Amino acid sequence: TGRLSSSWLGVDLGKFRMAKGGEAVGPTVDDIFWNLLSLGTAVVIWNFGYPIEEAKVFRIGWMARVIFRNLLLMTAAFQGFHYAMYESSFRKSFSKFNPRMPKDEEIRRDRSYTILSLIINSVMECMMLHCWATGAIPYQERFLDAPGIVILMLCLSPFLREIHFVIYHRILHIQPLFKWFHAHHHLSYNPSPWSGLSMHPVESSTYFTGPIIPCLVVRTHPLVYLFANVHAQIASVYGHHGHEEYGGSYFHYLHHSKVWCNYGTPFLPLDILMGTWETGHVE
Repeated sequence: TGRLSSSWLGVDLGKFRMAKGGEAVGPTVDDIFWNLLSLGTAVVIWNFGYPIEEAKVFRIGWMARVIFRNLLLMTAAFQGFHYAMYESSFRKSFSKFNPRMPKDEEIRRDRSYTILSLIINSVMECMMLHCWATGAIPYQERFLDAPGIVILMLCLSPFLREIHFVIYHRILHIQPLFKWFHAHHHLSYNPSPWSGLSMHPVESSTYFTGPIIPCLVVRTHPLVYLFANVHAQIASVYGHHGHEEYGGSYFHYLHHSKVWCNYGTPFLPLDILMGTWETGHVE
């Protein structure tokens, strides 16, 4: 994984580098790739007829299309990574953080809960569409009406979503909230692609408010929401697939295996400020 910088304000960032996978502080080339892929996917979804006008009234037709699209795209991503890294004949060419393979029952559990999370996410997207269509949430209908605001929001989106994730994630590690709502996600102590959205429904609902909140504060184009939402979906895949390649995160693997560290991501290193940054090096 290529770092964009090896120092910041004279501070040697090398000491924060992960024991495996090469992650350290700040954005990577992988981060840029996955964000651009998410943005490109959002643009395609928007241009293929985003059903805001239809959403003035809740109808099975347009709602089913939203649910089907999310399930189709993300199931392909989750299962694609799972097949390549856990079932295919070339799976041994990848570098797995934990050499032990998850049990079949663990994968079935994670798959079921991830699909449930995608359905919850789709229902939330339908609610956003309805609120835009009815005027309950103002939005910018055309990109060219205020392109500067849209571009600014698109640039800020990864950082805003990361801050949202760290705040709610850190709160869910406080008892009894951890036991009630977050312990389920940590059943996947050796995560695989399907672990990404394997969450209690309360947590998955909270997780997917990240793309919504900026659109409640700033009147902007729905593309901003779509970008953040697609990235929230796909980031859970590569953040949990458990290998060094293709954006895999040893940083987040350590969170699953050790539980009480690495609440965010190296992209925006808030764990350094919280004193919870763990590299996995044996001292």
